[in-house]
Amino acid sequence: MNLFKKLRKEPEMKLFFQNLTGKIEEAVRNDVEKALKELNGEKIYAAALVTDSDCITLYPALNTCEYMRKRDLEYIEILKDHLSEEQIRKLRDGTSSVTRWVPDDWGYPDNRDSDLIKISELLYAKEKSNPKEYAKHIDSFFEAVTSAFKNLIETKAFGEASETITCFISMSDDERAPAIENFSAKLLNSEAVYEAFLKRSYDI
Repeated sequence: MNLFKKLRKEPEMKLFFQNLTGKIEEAVRNDVEKALKELNGEKIYAAALVTDSDCITLYPALNTCEYMRKRDLEYIEILKDHLSEEQIRKLRDGTSSVTRWVPDDWGYPDNRDSDLIKISELLYAKEKSNPKEYAKHIDSFFEAVTSAFKNLIETKAFGEASETITCFISMSDDERAPAIENFSAKLLNSEAVYEAFLKRSYDI
């Protein structure tokens, strides 16, 4: 009996994630449409989908060159006692950045009203219903997110320059984040964009 229960639940969990792809795509598309209306001509350079260590939350993040510049200048005041004159100079002239690849410091969209909140609620409920089975199918979660992301890029959901924007999946507050970002960036971007992303640095 236990064996039969196990066999039933594995396809069910996989089917759950497969069915989630379209829902993620629709929710992100709605969030991005709202964000694009707020940009006022600002240039998007990156887009990310961010999850947590347990993969039970998901939110979109976009950033523009203009917002990155604004945040970096704000960080000069926050970190000035810990920065050298050279580091401050590079932040001021835009040759360095502390926020370029950190979705938590990005400007768009306002995730308090994100359509992905409902997706996160579905993920949370599914994980609570069977934590062990959920953990076994984390690859299916990433496959669903990646598939949705690819569709968004192909349909230019991020604007006409969608194919030149650096896209990746991230994981907040987790040491696995760099590996997840690198792997997803390889799947989602052109070779040139991916190679440039690999050279990124979090140092200033």
